[in-house]
Amino acid sequence: MEDNAWTIQQREQQAVDAYCQKHGIEQFMEELVSEYLSERPKDDLTPKEFFAQKLRTQLGDEVSPTGQVPSSARQLFEATKKIMSEIVPKETIRVIIEESLKLLSCDRISLFVFDKRLEMLVLNASNLEQPIRVRPGQGIAGKVFRSGQMVNIADCYSDPQFDQSFDKESGYRTQSLLAIPIVDFGGTLLGVIQAINKLGDAGKSFGPTDEILLGNLADQVSVALQNAEFYRAAIVSSERATALLQMMQFMTQDLGAQSLMLSVATHASELVRADRCTVFLVDDRAGELISIANESGQEIRLPKSYGIAGECASQNKLIVIDDAYEDARFDPESDKGYRTRSIIAVPVKRPPAKDSVCAVIQMINKQDFDDEIGRFDEEDVQVLETLATFVATQLAESTLLVSAAKHGKGHDTLEAMPEHVPEHRGSFRSPRHNDATMKAVIEEEEEED
Repeated sequence: MEDNAWTIQQREQQAVDAYCQKHGIEQFMEELVSEYLSERPKDDLTPKEFFAQKLRTQLGDEVSPTGQVPSSARQLFEATKKIMSEIVPKETIRVIIEESLKLLSCDRISLFVFDKRLEMLVLNASNLEQPIRVRPGQGIAGKVFRSGQMVNIADCYSDPQFDQSFDKESGYRTQSLLAIPIVDFGGTLLGVIQAINKLGDAGKSFGPTDEILLGNLADQVSVALQNAEFYRAAIVSSERATALLQMMQFMTQDLGAQSLMLSVATHASELVRADRCTVFLVDDRAGELISIANESGQEIRLPKSYGIAGECASQNKLIVIDDAYEDARFDPESDKGYRTRSIIAVPVKRPPAKDSVCAVIQMINKQDFDDEIGRFDEEDVQVLETLATFVATQLAESTLLVSAAKHGKGHDTLEAMPEHVPEHRGSFRSPRHNDATMKAVIEEEEEED
C-alpha cells in the first residue's frame, strides 16, 4: 500500500509540474514577488494579504467595468476555503453543492463525478436525495464531459442540445444553464459542475461573471474531489487489510469444513464490502450445491445447475454481474423484499489440477464508500480469487467433501430457493453468527471424538 501511495504522489507531482509549466505559474509568482518588493506595502499588510488583494483586484477588473472588487470575488474565496476543508467524499460533495448555490445565486446545482470503476457520471444534485448515474455523452453535462468545453445556455427550450424529457417528468422548467468541466492538473476530466436557473430578474441568464466564478471554483473542486478520493482509497485499503488479517487468522486455525464455511460467509464480505455472502459446497455425485454457511448450521441443497452459482460451479468460471436485472441468468422472482444489483461468483477450484470446482463463494451488492450500491471491480476479483485459493487448500482434505455425496436424506431442500439465500448480511460480528460458528466447531469436535 505504501508503494501505491508513493506512486500516486509521484504522478500527482509530475502533473502539478506540468500544469505549472503550461500556465506559467513560476513566472506569475516571480511577478507577484517583484510587485511586492517594488511597492513595499506597510508593515500591517503581510505578503499573503498583499497577494490576496492583488488577486481580488485582478478578478474585479476582469468582471467589473469600474474596477471595483465585487462581493462575488470574496464569496469565491470563502467558498474555496470551506470546500477545501472537507475530505470525506460525501461531505465534500455536499459542501461543493451548498457553496456553489450561494456563489452563483441559482436555483439548482448538479455535480457530476466520473467513476472509473462504473465508467459512469455519478450525479449529485441539490434537488436529489440520492445520487443517480448518467452515461458520458448523455445530456448537456455528458456532452460537456466528452468535449471538455463550457456550455452556457440562456434559453434551454430554444436550444436543440437540451433534452426536455427530464422537465416533463418532474414538472420543473429549466430556463438557463451553465455547465463547466472539472479538470485536474494533468488535464484529466473528473466531472462536470452545472448551475441551473439564475435567480433574480425573470429570464436572467448566466453572464461572464458567473463563467469566471464557476470556472475558478471548478479548479478548486477538482483538487477537493481528488483529496476525497485518496481518502476513500486509503480507508478501503485499511478495511480490506484488517478483514484479510482476520480471515487468515481464522483459516490458520484447525477448523473443520463446516466451521470454515461459516467463517468465510461471516467475514469474507468485509474484504470487498459486499452486503451478502453465500458459500456453496459442490456435491458432484448428487449433482447438487450444498450451503451450510447459514445461521442454523444446517445443510440446504440446490441443483448444481441452479442460478448463477450453479453456472459458476458447472463451468468453472468467474462470474461478475453489474446489474442482475439486466442479466438473463438472474431470476427476479428470487428478490422478495430485497433488491439484488451487483453479483460476483468465484469458483473454489479443487487442487492440484484446478480442473473442477469444490465450492463457490458468491457475493451480492457491492457497498461503495458512501453506502451506495456499486459494482465489483478488478481488485475485488483478485482478492476473492486469492481467498478461494486458500479455501481450496483447507477443503482439500476435508471429510465433509468426501462424505457429502453419502448424505441423501435428512437435508433441507428448496423448490424455489432465492439465489442469494442463505447468506450472511449486515454486521459481521453478529452474536448469532458467532453462536452458529461455535456450534459447528463443537459438533465437528464431537464427530472427531
